[in-house]
Amino acid sequence: MIKTTSAFLALLALGACASEIGYHTGSLSAANEQHGDAVRQNIAAQTVNPAGSSADVTASGARVSKAIQAYTADKVEKPGSAGTTSVGSQGGGQPAAK
Repeated sequence: MIKTTSAFLALLALGACASEIGYHTGSLSAANEQHGDAVRQNIAAQTVNPAGSSADVTASGARVSKAIQAYTADKVEKPGSAGTTSVGSQGGGQPAAK
């Protein structure tokens, strides 16, 4: 009895692992074509220009050298202080005092 029950529970557990891919569309091959779409979408969303650029990228060695010298001499422009904003509210649904 224990062996039969164990075998039955094992079959139920394996049945829970059955794939539902393509179940709603009816086509497993069509569902397989969509694998990786989420990853590709995330990469495109985090890329500045997913299509890329056909323009040549140019760099100026003199400009880079000047930037490095300014950085090492601590003569770079300091960022402004970041602050927070405050929003006033009356709270509690009370009308504003006059």
